[in-house]
Amino acid sequence: MAERKIWFITRPERDPKFHRDALLALSEATMGFSIQWSGNREAHLNYERALNTRGVKRENVSNDGSGGRTWAAMLKTFAYVYTDEEGCLKLTKVGKKILDGEKVRDNVTKQILTLQIPNSYFLESGFRPQFESTFRIRPARFLIKLTNQAQLNYYVTKEEITFFILTAQNDNELASVTDKILTFRSSTPTEKEQIKQDIAENFDHRERSDKGARDFEIAHGDVAHTFMLICDYTGLVEYIRGEALRVEPSDSKQVAEEIEQFDCRYPFNSRYLISLQRMAENNGLDIESYKASSYGDVKPATNKSKTANKIRELLSDYPDLDKLTHEDLKEILMNEFPPKEAEKHAHDLKQVTHQALNNDFVEGYLNELDNLVFEDKTGEVFKAIGFEVEMRPKPLAAVETEIEILLKYNGIHMGIIDAKNYRTKFALSAHLASHMASEYLPNYDGYDGRHVSFFGYVTAADWGGEKNLEKISTLVKRVIPDRDIKGIMLSANVLLGFLDYCIDNELPKQERVMLFLKSINNRGYSTVGEFLRAAKGE
Repeated sequence: MAERKIWFITRPERDPKFHRDALLALSEATMGFSIQWSGNREAHLNYERALNTRGVKRENVSNDGSGGRTWAAMLKTFAYVYTDEEGCLKLTKVGKKILDGEKVRDNVTKQILTLQIPNSYFLESGFRPQFESTFRIRPARFLIKLTNQAQLNYYVTKEEITFFILTAQNDNELASVTDKILTFRSSTPTEKEQIKQDIAENFDHRERSDKGARDFEIAHGDVAHTFMLICDYTGLVEYIRGEALRVEPSDSKQVAEEIEQFDCRYPFNSRYLISLQRMAENNGLDIESYKASSYGDVKPATNKSKTANKIRELLSDYPDLDKLTHEDLKEILMNEFPPKEAEKHAHDLKQVTHQALNNDFVEGYLNELDNLVFEDKTGEVFKAIGFEVEMRPKPLAAVETEIEILLKYNGIHMGIIDAKNYRTKFALSAHLASHMASEYLPNYDGYDGRHVSFFGYVTAADWGGEKNLEKISTLVKRVIPDRDIKGIMLSANVLLGFLDYCIDNELPKQERVMLFLKSINNRGYSTVGEFLRAAKGE
């Protein structure tokens, strides 16, 4: 199946002012989100009936519950709910606030303006066809910015949205799309038809014999209409029904300022690289609990300032910028900035800080190819969790073998972590298990006057050999008989997802460390959800 080359938004094509009604109906149909949703046709049918009762859906019920699934998909698109690992729908914080009637318009507007491709719903396995991997765009924000331009006379038509804006894949395409629209407006009727025909042939992913411009416009015009409708809801643009979006020229400056505030407060969210659940939970924070990135006055990556981008580059190795002191920041920046300038930027960065996982770190860490850097970044994550981290310490014994990461905690305890930057799959073999039990653990026991209390493996991708964790615990008893030393194996995105959860929920470092230790029970974790359940004892 061909991938999507054009924007999509889940039908039903409804005004956002009905989003709360849809959530209320879903709560009723699922008994307060307590019953399984995935594969539960009766729940899907019940949802359709609840929507009908509330008058937000036409008075009919499908044979298979497809209408209910479509409405639920719309709610997942805007991160009001997500599907957990048990197949149940769970409310996000913003979903609950809206359900409870708290600041409904502000929260719905925030979800519209933070909607992005890709997001947690668009990456679900059941969403077909998937978008091309090159998409990285905030559609509503992009559309409003485009409309708010003097060179376009502060308007764009539905036709222009359908053919030029829906085909944009990146936030940085604003200028090129504007140029295409200007060219189109100045073309003859014959030239316009040829332009539209070329777009239809190049961008339509649907399997159809008719690839004509008219067919393309009919098929995607409802998507254009829906984006016009949701942008109108924000109050930043006006929707002239069926025709165009416009900005009142006298309002242009205010619109630009409000969008810039969103760009600063809500940067592109990369948490889908961690897990779809963490993406949904974080993107689904309400306006009061959402924590912006910790760059202060440093603009997002779309900003053209070379200085701003250099600062972001230098800080991209640190997951939790809020925990860096003024001196930490100055020292980092002095790698490439003169002392006085580094001092100034460090001061500015500390003026406006909010607890949030560093998106630049997420993308760099989960795509790191250098093994040594992957180890260093893994150490930074553990440091942000709350451990005292020592990288590549020399063992007590006179041996060449050394561990990558040593974690100190609670005065006399420590753990040993082996970071494995395998791009495909890491398998914990019997040989590696024997090596951990006979060399790493005994050689480091007593280091800095501490007892080795646990061991672990952090993998760049998938892992196998979980049963050998128990084998290590059994083997090490021969040399350290007075302790029950257990292990853990988890992927880097699970480790990062745990840190993200801790930051979002403002957990103190002592509690973060305690939760991590509770999860160590000779188990491997491939999802953030199962790790958190183990950490919480659920």
